Amino acid sequence: MRGLQATVLVLFTLIVGTDMGKPLSGQAPARDGFFIGFGVGGGSLAFEDESDREGSGVGHFKIGGALSDHVLLGAEVGGWTKEMGEGVTVTSSYLNAVAYLYPAPTGGFFLKGGLGFASSGGEWSLFDGASFSAAQDGLGFTLGAGYNIGFGGRFGLTPYADFHQGFFEDGSTRLVSLGLSFNWY
Repeated sequence: MRGLQATVLVLFTLIVGTDMGKPLSGQAPARDGFFIGFGVGGGSLAFEDESDREGSGVGHFKIGGALSDHVLLGAEVGGWTKEMGEGVTVTSSYLNAVAYLYPAPTGGFFLKGGLGFASSGGEWSLFDGASFSAAQDGLGFTLGAGYNIGFGGRFGLTPYADFHQGFFEDGSTRLVSLGLSFNWY
């Protein structure tokens, strides 16, 4: 985990220090009013007190509104799932209220943070088509960063990195994800 924190700190310092907050396309994305988006990527999940991580696909959907060129508020739902073999499927999902902060009003770089709900579960397929499932719900938070590359003023492609933490009665989960988001403003 310390290696991830160091990597994020170095990337953040490079982005801020080299003024990459300015739009790459030369055309600032218009961040006013309503926004909607979805994203896909890859993620690595770990459970509390376990050093082993499991990789699989991730996805998310977000919706909200802009308070200003600097601040967007919204809701984000997403998840991770993996078939672990022998009929076992593990899932992790979240629903968060999220704030997106753009340091430069016409730039593409942003930081995000949010609080909400997390869920972790598993399903086991038994003989003769029967199955058993169990899930835990709890509190969660998310932190992330990305760079919105504007196209046409209202559409943006956004490479992103996110960290999601879920807290449950029987432990916690940590999900690190990298992906590409498609956003309309």
